[in-house]
Amino acid sequence: MRNLRLLIAEEEQKQEIKKQSFAFNETEEKDEISEKINREKIESVKKKSKETGLIFPKIYLDEKLMEIAYEINDTFMINLKSDKIITRDSLDEVLPEFILSFKQTNNLPKDILDEIKEFIINNVIGYGPISALFDIAKDGLNDVIVNTKDYIDIIYKGKTVQTPFTFRSEEELRKVIDKMLAENNRKIDEAHPIMSSKLKDGSRVEVQIPPIAANDGSCVTIRKFNDLPLLLEFLIESGQMDYKMAYFLLKVAKGKCNIIVSGGTSSGKTTFLNAVTRFIDENEQLMVIEDTKEMKPQMPCHSIRQYESRMANEEGKGAIPLEFLLRSALRSSPRRIIVGECRGAEIVVMLNAMNTGHPGSMTTVHADNTKEALVRIENMYLEARPSANINFIRAQIVSAVDIILQLVRFPDGTRKVITVSEVERRIEDNAVISLNNIFEFKRDTSDMSRTKGSFEVISTPSRTVQQMNMFGVDIDMAIFNKEFEMSKSMLIDELEKDLPDKMCGWQDEFIDIFLHQDPQIFHKWPHFQKINRMD
Repeated sequence: MRNLRLLIAEEEQKQEIKKQSFAFNETEEKDEISEKINREKIESVKKKSKETGLIFPKIYLDEKLMEIAYEINDTFMINLKSDKIITRDSLDEVLPEFILSFKQTNNLPKDILDEIKEFIINNVIGYGPISALFDIAKDGLNDVIVNTKDYIDIIYKGKTVQTPFTFRSEEELRKVIDKMLAENNRKIDEAHPIMSSKLKDGSRVEVQIPPIAANDGSCVTIRKFNDLPLLLEFLIESGQMDYKMAYFLLKVAKGKCNIIVSGGTSSGKTTFLNAVTRFIDENEQLMVIEDTKEMKPQMPCHSIRQYESRMANEEGKGAIPLEFLLRSALRSSPRRIIVGECRGAEIVVMLNAMNTGHPGSMTTVHADNTKEALVRIENMYLEARPSANINFIRAQIVSAVDIILQLVRFPDGTRKVITVSEVERRIEDNAVISLNNIFEFKRDTSDMSRTKGSFEVISTPSRTVQQMNMFGVDIDMAIFNKEFEMSKSMLIDELEKDLPDKMCGWQDEFIDIFLHQDPQIFHKWPHFQKINRMD
């Protein structure tokens, strides 16, 4: 009996050893796979870095350097006194000596020491790796996309770029999320797992946490806005439109035509709206209504009033939706109204405003082409007013909307205005609203890796020209002749009439900054020399 027990014990011991051995091998195999994935990621990031010209800190590309950075960071955090005001200057003063007190840094070059210092500063007073990305990508940064703690991608100059940045843990990511939301007095928890907010610089933040975020971690999207205006001239220079289209669109804005800007996410809808506000007379009161403040109209401050909707509080009270703001705006003597984006019931009030004494109003919708934009507007109206007759809705749209533009961001990051359509004052036989395409971008499909093609005149508008004439805006009809070659000087003559020298919220010396970035700017756009710059 005793021998049998010994045999059983020995067998159990053997099985336990096998299990431990298997577990060890499995762990070792997982580590090898993880290391391989990390190496592949780093190689991919280095390749992208060369393609984009972005230079990522070396510490994020070297696991050992990152371990040193974290060790110094953690020690500094433990010794940090919370009762003192912490500033960038104070950290710049104390960190170099503190970093050199660690043996691991004795033989490190100065550039690595500086990277470790920036790493700690970003963790103390910034948003960790997100702040580092703000510094690296600068004005080329469109979006930061955090897909759990392990992956942080960016949209840089219209292209998605993988970065080497990560968060060490979900806990660290959540701390950064809480810090960002606190700037706008917002907070997030399992009871409220989705939150919209904005940062101090105006960047828009969208956060989802588990259980809504179902891929084992929190997700964050940050829409970054330029610190400098993107003028219509720069949209032309980037190939977003040609001279004829730009000339027509500035006339449309001056002529108080009602405009719908259609496009997908990050196609440049808000940027376009900002650019055309420059051609609104400063004596007209512009009212801008948005979910989250994004627009920076290129007009003097006295001409602009901006409003932002408010979400409900934790008790589900206190919400102020766009529709309510828009109704309030109509009682506040605006001359023109811009709604950042129509997503729901506000479309009803928006169309009524366009129909009742607010010509020159503008908004944006999400759609893939100008015809689908009309369908999207109809659907939003029906969702808000289910009992409404579709023929009545279409009559409202035909009466209210003059122009629909379609913006597209192509895979190579290029943005184009691919269609400019005029809404005709008639309904077709199949009860569909008739559109008259005035301009189109014809893509060259011989090389799909690059966005090439030409802008073409398709037809001559009638409704918009009548609207312009009503408000004393003349337009050279020669631009609608397909054979007519419009000169740059003809466009400059028009742009010069509305020089962007009094823009609310922009730095007075913005042209000097553009000149520093591109010394040829006065050669390309000589009318900029006439802007009244601060001495």
